[in-house]
Amino acid sequence: MTKRERFDELYQKYINDKPQARREKIITAMQELFPNVGKTIDFVDANIERKKRNLICKRIRMWRKANLQEFNYFVTFTYDGKLHTEESFRKSLRRCLWNFANRYGWKYIGVWERSPEKHRLHFHGIFYIPDGTMPKMIIETEDYSFKTKRRQKTMQNLYFTERFGRNDSEPLDEYIKNDALAYIIKYIEKTGEKIVYSK
Repeated sequence: MTKRERFDELYQKYINDKPQARREKIITAMQELFPNVGKTIDFVDANIERKKRNLICKRIRMWRKANLQEFNYFVTFTYDGKLHTEESFRKSLRRCLWNFANRYGWKYIGVWERSPEKHRLHFHGIFYIPDGTMPKMIIETEDYSFKTKRRQKTMQNLYFTERFGRNDSEPLDEYIKNDALAYIIKYIEKTGEKIVYSK
């Protein structure tokens, strides 16, 4: 493992810590790889700057790509443990979305994320779904949200429910689109996941 790979591993490990605490933990963990503390601090600070620059570039690229296209849905997919493992869910959903993009002209931008409590994998995305290409039908369901501590109504597509599990769809207007993009960007920063784009 190179020093940079070790830094990336530690950065991901402490991603949820406050920036100063994260920096100190990484310096402490990497100190044995350098002849003195000064060299360690220089290396860690340079790589933290690299991470910040990369994140800014990802943000700019995502906003530019998003603003080149009209989007009409914000969708969250969460897998059902009876239907998929985490790995099969990731692979199957990517293949399914790729097929819809190629066959019916769907466009999407999204990111994989884990819920803070259960660490369950799900996918957040904004989509352009042309009229008449939505599979099956969307139904309104009502359930209890542990996050807001009240009942909520959600729109779910039966096609995706049968194949993957829970999916929440919300029609987008310009205001919600900007909120949805900000939401996706927040998870890129939190998890370090790559953005998933349709071609």
